[in-house]
Amino acid sequence: MTTTTSSRSKARRRLAIPGQHGAWAFLVIPLILGFVIVGWSVPGAVFSVAWVLAYPASYYLGRAVVVRWRRGNWSRIARRELNDAVPWAVLAAIPSLILLVMRPWLVWVGMVLGLLWAVSVWLTRTGHERGASNDLLLVAQASLAVPLFWGIATDTPDLGIGDAAALDAWTAALICLVFFAGSVIHVKSLIREADDRRWAIASRIYHVLALWMALISPWLLLPFGASAIRAFAVPPGSRPAVIGAVEIVVSVLIVVGGALALA
Repeated sequence: MTTTTSSRSKARRRLAIPGQHGAWAFLVIPLILGFVIVGWSVPGAVFSVAWVLAYPASYYLGRAVVVRWRRGNWSRIARRELNDAVPWAVLAAIPSLILLVMRPWLVWVGMVLGLLWAVSVWLTRTGHERGASNDLLLVAQASLAVPLFWGIATDTPDLGIGDAAALDAWTAALICLVFFAGSVIHVKSLIREADDRRWAIASRIYHVLALWMALISPWLLLPFGASAIRAFAVPPGSRPAVIGAVEIVVSVLIVVGGALALA
């Protein structure tokens, strides 16, 4: 009996992990490119930790708010989602507070990110959790992590907008934006919209057009060429394990190609 109770207690204390596997790549790739562009720095490292930890915290908190909103009370499911958010929020708060002490101007960034989170919650509340609008909102936020990383590392509150010194950071953001948007369209065409051939056609057209990124650097033909090939080669209805494995390979190529292009 004691052993069973102990096991249950440990299970309750285990951190919940969001099942959105693609979102982790969206978080990590911009951070890696940020280190490639700026190099190692303590503010950059602290930001990276805070950025990654904030994702599961905001994910579960958003789910809790949506359930509370829909049901009109803190139901068992809403409380469960909130309980899953709390440990991540506590963990994320530590590097976030350290970062605020180092870069007080990040208050305005936090306000903007909070607003975008609220928009995402509203989209989820209105039934668009898996919609393209919510996915593209995540894509935009993930891509902006590169100039944000640059701004934090160099202590530049305006994130280098219009500054030639930040050109690589904003170029990397564009690379991420085009790649992530294509990934969203591609995966949707294979899973949720597998029965709608228009998504498959849209994915293939998009990835062919995305080859123009090679004009920025020939090295970008490596990831975007591979992305175009997989848009034609992976058929709708493929097993999630196959889709995931292909996306991992292409994600590695975007890091390698992006790093070589920005070197």
